[in-house]
Amino acid sequence: MNIERYQTIVSEDVLTFEFISVGPKGNIPKIVVYQHIEGNLYNLAFGEPNGNLGFIDDLIVTDNKDTDKILVTVASTIYDFFAVHQGTLVLAKGSTHSRTWLYRRYLSRFLDLINEEFILFGELNNKIERFNIGQDYTSFYITQSTK
Repeated sequence: MNIERYQTIVSEDVLTFEFISVGPKGNIPKIVVYQHIEGNLYNLAFGEPNGNLGFIDDLIVTDNKDTDKILVTVASTIYDFFAVHQGTLVLAKGSTHSRTWLYRRYLSRFLDLINEEFILFGELNNKIERFNIGQDYTSFYITQSTK
């Protein structure tokens, strides 16, 4: 993926990625964590680290005018994750309906690029199907293509 993104710091187990959002609101730390759910399923969690409470704040609105660069950075972590954690499935869902809509919009925009190396699914009415542009999915699943 050759689209402008932030440089990340990757944990040794390739489950945590940290980077800094740079914009008019200053330098704001961001974090992506792949959380093991069960079996081969992982959740992609993204937000700002909240060291005081020990969790990721995925509801905060930074508005640092770099949404494209942030989302491309988050998406780029999937390449490193799958390079180490092969045969897994990643679940992604926005913390709010509007964020899920935003993710769906970006997934639709980059679907051709995604389909080169991955298989993308969407959840609709409690059923999982291959991702189709225009569907109001509630969550997304991605895995490596076996091409």
